[in-house]
Amino acid sequence: MKRCFRAVFAATLAAVLPTSGWAWGSMGHRVVARMAEERLTPQARTAVVELLGPGIKLADVATWADEQREMRGTGAWHFVNVPISESRYNPRYCSRQGCVVSKIEEFKGVLLNPRAGQKQKQDALKFLIHFIADLHQPLHVGDNKDRGGNLLQVRFFDEGSNLHRVWDYQIMERHTKNEGVWMWDLTFVANPKMVVEWSKGTPEGWATESLELAKNAYRLPGSNALIRPGTRIGSDYSGAALPVIQVQLAKAAIRTAWMLNQIFH
Repeated sequence: MKRCFRAVFAATLAAVLPTSGWAWGSMGHRVVARMAEERLTPQARTAVVELLGPGIKLADVATWADEQREMRGTGAWHFVNVPISESRYNPRYCSRQGCVVSKIEEFKGVLLNPRAGQKQKQDALKFLIHFIADLHQPLHVGDNKDRGGNLLQVRFFDEGSNLHRVWDYQIMERHTKNEGVWMWDLTFVANPKMVVEWSKGTPEGWATESLELAKNAYRLPGSNALIRPGTRIGSDYSGAALPVIQVQLAKAAIRTAWMLNQIFH
């Protein structure tokens, strides 16, 4: 009887506790990948086709890394929990299994390694494009002892949610679920001046950018007080967050293309 109760309790707990978020959801990852592919050099485009196969686009494999989470240890690769009290990213917050910052560097190294096999490089490419996008979701870096907002229960308009999920996809979907509209929006965000400005840096520096944005993500607009459990998040919050999300998606796309162009020059 006790064993049965414990099993039921564990199942109930698993159902109500949030799991680690999947940054940007399917649409966000596809938009980043589509936008990045449009900016590949001919050499990089040829290399991608050789790895993925004819007719397979980066967007087609943009969420592949999320589908591998059952592989032991890969779940920790999608994020790094840096306290929002910190001023910048520090490698000490990267787990022993690796984190989103270290894995970008690692998979870049695989793609640059002439000894790596075809399948190894193919998987590295899939992980790389996914993790660059993950890194630009602020709550995949910033943390307030709540797993990047996963444990911070809020109400998004009239729906129960958590802060991480709000940033992963709910603000995006409330704006529009049309992938083409997102592509159109980001085209204007990534103007030529911004493309030049964003085409530089390191994953460590990009993580620090996301950390700074996470500090505001934990606060309501115009307030220095942290969001408390049960807080209702509405149009003021989503309206302030939307431009940030647009810029972060555009940055992720530009930097994905920039890195692939460097690798496959």
